[in-house]
Amino acid sequence: MHEADAEIKGKIERLKAVRKALGWSEEVCAYHLGVTYSTLNRWERGESFPKSRVVLKAIDRFIATHGMHEPKRR
Repeated sequence: MHEADAEIKGKIERLKAVRKALGWSEEVCAYHLGVTYSTLNRWERGESFPKSRVVLKAIDRFIATHGMHEPKRR
């Protein structure tokens, strides 16, 4: 796995953790990111990764905005 792929995978893992902490379904989260449910579902299962810079920035904004709800890791 390339370094960039590992970074994107980490973002998706954080996105999923934040989504779950908020109690949001994949459908609701996908809507707020401007992608389809099936796209977000494939990302979370590791079947594909976002490639668009615009989408990656949207994920960063989502994590920054809602990440305070992410459970603390010990």
